Amino acid sequence: MKARSDTPVVLHVAAEFEQLAVVRAVTETLAILADYPFDDVADIKLAVDEVCSELIAAASTGEELVCAFAVTEADIRITLRSLTGAARVPDHESFGWHVLETLMSSVSVSRDLIDTGEQSTTIELVKRRNNG
Repeated sequence: MKARSDTPVVLHVAAEFEQLAVVRAVTETLAILADYPFDDVADIKLAVDEVCSELIAAASTGEELVCAFAVTEADIRITLRSLTGAARVPDHESFGWHVLETLMSSVSVSRDLIDTGEQSTTIELVKRRNNG
C-alpha cells in the first residue's frame, strides 16, 4: 500500500469518548504503514489521544470530531477539529500540552468563531521523520 499520498485520510466521528479507540486505531495504522519506528508510532498515538480527549471534553453535545491525516516523505500531519463552545483548549500551561510539545515536532492551535457563537478549535500535530 502506498502510505505517502497527496490525498489526506479524513475521519469523521462523533465527539464522544467511545470513539477514541477508532481514532487511535486509524492513527496507529497510518503511522505503521508510513514506516515510522514503533517508538514514534506510540508517540503519535499518545499525542492524538491527548488532543482528541481534550477536544471531546470541550465539545458541544452532538458535535463531531474531524481528524485528517496527511503522510509525506518528510512527516505526518494530523489535523484535529471540533466545535468547542467557549472552552479554550488546549491549556498551554497544562502537563498535557507539555507532553504534546515533547512528543511531536510541532503543535499549533487555531480558533475560529462561527455564526452560532461557538468556537471551532483546530489543532495540528506534525511528526517529522528522524533521519539522523
